[in-house]
Order: sequence, then C-alpha cells, then structure tokens
Amino acid sequence: MVKSTTEPRATPEVRERILRAFSERATRSGIRSVVMGELASELRMSATTVYNHFASKGDLVLALVERWANDLAASDAGIAQVTASGTPVERIMRWATAWSNSVLRYSPAFWEDLRRDHPDAARIFRAEIRRWKELGAEQLRPSLRPELNPQVTLSVLDVILTQVSDPRFGERTGTSRQEAIETAIQIWARGALAPPRAALTPIHPPRGKSTQRKPRRSR
Repeated sequence: MVKSTTEPRATPEVRERILRAFSERATRSGIRSVVMGELASELRMSATTVYNHFASKGDLVLALVERWANDLAASDAGIAQVTASGTPVERIMRWATAWSNSVLRYSPAFWEDLRRDHPDAARIFRAEIRRWKELGAEQLRPSLRPELNPQVTLSVLDVILTQVSDPRFGERTGTSRQEAIETAIQIWARGALAPPRAALTPIHPPRGKSTQRKPRRSR
C-alpha cells in the first residue's frame, strides 16, 4: 500500500517550510548530506513540489546563505552596541562572541560543502562576513597601540579567532569555545591594546601647592 501524502499548494508558506527543513539538515550534517527526495518525504510532499519552489539544491543553498547574510546585516546596530561600553578587552570579547555565534550555528561540514560545491553562495558568505568583521574592527581600532600597524594587528586577531572558534580546536584542547575565545583575546590584548590613558598621564599637583607633607612641629 502506497503511503499517501498531502500535496501543499505553491505558496510562500510552503517555500518557508522547505527552506527551514533544509536548513536544519544542512546546518547539522552538511549540504551534501541532504538528499532532496528524503527531504520531500520528511515534509510529506513530492519531490516535484520541492522543485517547483526551488529548482535545484543550489537554489536552496543560495536562499539559505542570502537569509544568513540578511540576518547578519540586520545585526549591524548590535555591533555598535556591544563595542560601545566597557574596557577594550570586554568590547572585543562581546564582538568576538557575537561573530562566532553567527558562524558556528552551521557545522564545519556545511562551510566545507559550501566552499567546494557552491561558489556563488560562498562568495556571498565571504563578502558579508568580511564586511561585518571590518565594521567591528573600526569600532576596535581606536584602542590599538599607536605604534602598531592596525591592519596587521586586526588581521592577527582575525586569524586567532578563526582558529579558536573552530569546534575542533576545543576538542583538541579540552576547552569550551567561549573559554578558548576569552583566553585568546586576553593573550592578544596584552600586546595589541594601548594602556589606559589614565595610566599614561602623570598626575601633577595644583600649581603653588606642594605634595610633600609638612613635618609636625615638636611640642
């Protein structure tokens, strides 16, 4: 006996269901792990219905990455907020955590499949994450040591965060992602950030007044 399925009409709601189901599978196990026929069965619709909404798996991937990019762009105001207060290290910590959270919702297999099989979608990803990083870097630039090259200094931070945010790094070192990020930033900050301005400015006494304590008169 053939299991009956309910064929949804071609609507934005159906398109959203397909995209959401695809996202859950691809995010967890990678793009290559998703078989379109299995996806259709999970949604209780025919493969024809899926292809009526998305002509190919590539179209699904492109829609997913475009949504991710739109969500990231919508968080621009949030970048300014997380870097607006606190010490430089605290601002960097919040920015780095927000950045890694936006990327690490997706498994390493997803990004590897994206790079290898879907170059158009991968270009959107690279351009958007580069723009987002640059926006955050502009907020951090005033806190850098003036004698250092800002581009090199921030590029080093980017390399460090990319490495320690990888879940495989945590597995090798036995640390959580947050702990790895915090440790890496603390190490980087010691060499990259300018000392607090108050520590660099000598405190002068008011003119005409001496800071030396007058000896007490002996009775």
